[in-house]
Amino acid sequence: MMVPNAAGPAGDRCADRSGRDVVDGLRLTITGGELRRLLDDRIAEHERSAAYWKRELVRAAGEQADEGAGQNEETFANEAVRHEWRIDVLAFIRDHVEPLHTYCIDRSDLIFAELLPMKPWFVEKEAEDRAEQ
Repeated sequence: MMVPNAAGPAGDRCADRSGRDVVDGLRLTITGGELRRLLDDRIAEHERSAAYWKRELVRAAGEQADEGAGQNEETFANEAVRHEWRIDVLAFIRDHVEPLHTYCIDRSDLIFAELLPMKPWFVEKEAEDRAEQ
């Protein structure tokens, strides 16, 4: 969960041998302004993807009905809706981020808010191939 950086319960911190604080796990600090920019970038990607799937849906509906065409149309419509939902989710988060605060985010935040750069298609394909084996 993304929350402004604040002192947490005493059990939240570790210390190394010299007594300095050590972060337990992957936690990044990011300014609200930068977080909003990253969310805007991801929203724009979803807007492009939603528009693409809507165009594909119109194109498929205009083609002569052939076997499996209805299935393609359903897939195209579902993909457009999925991207529109992600736009809504990310816009909601962005609209509630305070630009002047610093946020401490963890791995689950990075994944949920899609803050990491997109994987190249071949990296995604490699992961799928390994999962199938």
